[in-house]
Amino acid sequence: MSHVNLGSSPVVAKISKLGLGLAAIGALGLVATYVTAGAGRFFADYLIGFWYFAGISVTMMFFSALQFLARAGWSTSLRRVAENYTGMVPVLAILVLPIVANVFMHHGSIYEWTHESAATDPILIKKAPYLNTMFFAIRIAFYVLAWFLMHRFIIGNSIKQDSTGSDITPTRKNWKRAAPFVLLYAITITFAAFDLLMSLEPHWFSTIWGVYSFAGHFVGSLSIIAITVVVLYNNGHLREYITPEHFHDLGKLMFAFSVFWAYIAFSQYFIIWYANLPEETIYFTYRMAHGWEYFGYALIATHFLVPFMVLLRQDVKRKTNILVVAGIIILLSHFIDIVWIVMPAVGHHILKIDGVVFSWPELTGWLFFGGIFLILAMKNFQKHSAVAVNDPLLHESRSYHS
Repeated sequence: MSHVNLGSSPVVAKISKLGLGLAAIGALGLVATYVTAGAGRFFADYLIGFWYFAGISVTMMFFSALQFLARAGWSTSLRRVAENYTGMVPVLAILVLPIVANVFMHHGSIYEWTHESAATDPILIKKAPYLNTMFFAIRIAFYVLAWFLMHRFIIGNSIKQDSTGSDITPTRKNWKRAAPFVLLYAITITFAAFDLLMSLEPHWFSTIWGVYSFAGHFVGSLSIIAITVVVLYNNGHLREYITPEHFHDLGKLMFAFSVFWAYIAFSQYFIIWYANLPEETIYFTYRMAHGWEYFGYALIATHFLVPFMVLLRQDVKRKTNILVVAGIIILLSHFIDIVWIVMPAVGHHILKIDGVVFSWPELTGWLFFGGIFLILAMKNFQKHSAVAVNDPLLHESRSYHS
């Protein structure tokens, strides 16, 4: 089959321009944040944007590996959409450097365990073998390397299949490699969530934090895939590869993992509330006061109630405009979630502000990384086929019906 080349497509050009605009606005905003609000808020906002889009980029690789692991035929038509959104992964080693540099700063670090006061804190002294700057940098380097290798071998092999014709050796290799890489993703995304987010409040811990972070990234990734497929389909692309069943299944997955996120979030809260141990309740105590409780209410509404009600009916999942609206709401809720994780910790412990720390600066990192995410994704759409045209299971996807 011939490649589905979108390099000259107006929709790709428009999204590329949008990405450039977002990255420029975000970069200027980050500079303005550093000048007007200081290093602490700058790095907090940078972390919000980085974790949002780095996490989604890496989770797009997981989505691809999961399809190979299951040898799923239904998703072959849209798997390449996810793979093209992994463009940030090869440059994560550069993008993460400001965060790594921040933990080595004597002033302006957003991580409490890097401060001089940690040397006299009995809890942080016990955690020092893990929470120390050098080991932190080594772990981040390991995560970035693992994700780069996953991109090189899983995504690279998927793209290689496009040019091998009837030889399905690259796909066979991915069928074998998918299992260890899925396990590697689970380990690295969990520990990256511990290191980058949970360690902002080093006196607190949660044993299901990794699953909580994964759930948010996965439903966000599904939303971006669904929105992109709808946009391309409405602009005349992928019509011979996408059927109503693909929209229906994407809607089912978005619905399922919105519920799964809510289940994990509630489980984390309920167990801590029931145990009522001071070292555990500290996380929610501050987030249920000082104005942050409204962000919690917004999360319940946008991350669970609205997607649940919108996507509950079977026929609605086939309506592309509703699928896009649900996806946008989920992506917005994922941003609220990360802000609710990061800013109360940084605001209370680092900036010493007893109240909501949320304004235009918190959008700057998100816009900056969102622009980079779109630019690199559209470059992939220009270089690679939008469909895995030589995948041996593509015929199943093209004729997919319930």
